Amino acid sequence: MERRTISIAFVRNMISGCGLPKRYGHDLLERAGIDPKSINSTRARVSPTQFSQLNRWITEATGDEGMGHFRQPQKRGTFHALAHYQQSASDLQQAIKRNIRFYNLFDFGFSLALIRSGDYVQYRLQPDLGVTLSDFVYEQHLMISHHFLCWLTGRSIPIYRVNFNYPAPTHSAEYHYLFYSDTRFGQDHSEIVLHRQYLSLPIIRSTEELAEYLSHAPHDFLMNANQGSSYTEKIRQIIKKSLPLLPSYESIANSLGLTPQTLRRRLRQEGCDYRLLKNELIRDTAIDFLLQDNREIKTISYQLGFSEPSAFIRSFKKWTGLTPHQYRDNHALRSKPTSL
Repeated sequence: MERRTISIAFVRNMISGCGLPKRYGHDLLERAGIDPKSINSTRARVSPTQFSQLNRWITEATGDEGMGHFRQPQKRGTFHALAHYQQSASDLQQAIKRNIRFYNLFDFGFSLALIRSGDYVQYRLQPDLGVTLSDFVYEQHLMISHHFLCWLTGRSIPIYRVNFNYPAPTHSAEYHYLFYSDTRFGQDHSEIVLHRQYLSLPIIRSTEELAEYLSHAPHDFLMNANQGSSYTEKIRQIIKKSLPLLPSYESIANSLGLTPQTLRRRLRQEGCDYRLLKNELIRDTAIDFLLQDNREIKTISYQLGFSEPSAFIRSFKKWTGLTPHQYRDNHALRSKPTSL
């Protein structure tokens, strides 16, 4: 997970509603090792550690777990109380109902509901009349709620579909790592859709395990229990182990015991495709190599399967907006993220 990078768009969305003075916001970005000038970039990337640390520092600076995105502040400790309330539930259905009951006690500008429709249930986030919620509220609430429910049950609970009631953002391709699911924009509602069979899953986590989990928040909220079992992750691992050679799509499908057509369909169900996965894996591996040691750009390019360094440099600039040298130098100028 740590070697997978995150679009700066998620950082921009997070910091946009916090209400902190611009200079203070820039100081927090610098502290996390993020160039404030990159905040409006379409191609800059950050690490999960940088994202989660910035999340924690904004929460502490504002005293608001909603970081300014809700109609009313979400006092610190709110999620902690909710987590304990859900942890004592008997099964997934009761945990979801407790989640809904808890949030609906507050005037955050939205309400939650669990809606049954045949073999499926929708966990829906609905804005209150006259309230406009940021994309950040929808994506983060649905992602964290699902990740936490997976952790409570110790199971990878597959999402049948994710719907959002807003147009596809420029970073919509990144959403497959939030949900590993078919994700659709411009829908009537914002919701995650699950098969109703999972509602009977028992809650297995102890209070001791919960205390440990919460001690690592918000970093562990980024962890998706579906990650390891997803075809997205399996393909990333196959490509990573094969570098500098790039396996063909057919050979990957064969190694997974699937036909190319079936694998293509499975990837669509996870909201992704092979070409995107391949480029993301090479990009993230390149960033990892650049930041972890001082190996030459030429060496990195060959290790990633490029025939010549110039081809690697062109691709890297297309991915990040910077050349490999610029990316390394820019990172070196910034202090490494520090803990509180």
